[in-house]
Amino acid sequence: MNFSGDDWRVKGNAVLTRYDYHKNVLKREVNTIKTITIPTQGYSINHTDLAEWFIEEFSPKELEQLLNDIKLVKKRTNNIKPFLATIAVGMLSKAE
Repeated sequence: MNFSGDDWRVKGNAVLTRYDYHKNVLKREVNTIKTITIPTQGYSINHTDLAEWFIEEFSPKELEQLLNDIKLVKKRTNNIKPFLATIAVGMLSKAE
């Protein structure tokens, strides 16, 4: 296990990889939203399913970029729901 740089975080007695840390941060960020409804496609998704969907579909690098984008959105406004809804629409379109 490599303990140099930002590759790990210590939480209690557990050592988290950078990817695990990003997954936890994403879950906390998305947890503030109850559901996202996409009316044009008649689709609704709750926060836990949305976070798991992002984690399944995104590579570790893409997940890190998503968190950076969320940070930028939060600098402008505290509401990240429209931003996440836009990403969900793109992912639904790509899946079809």
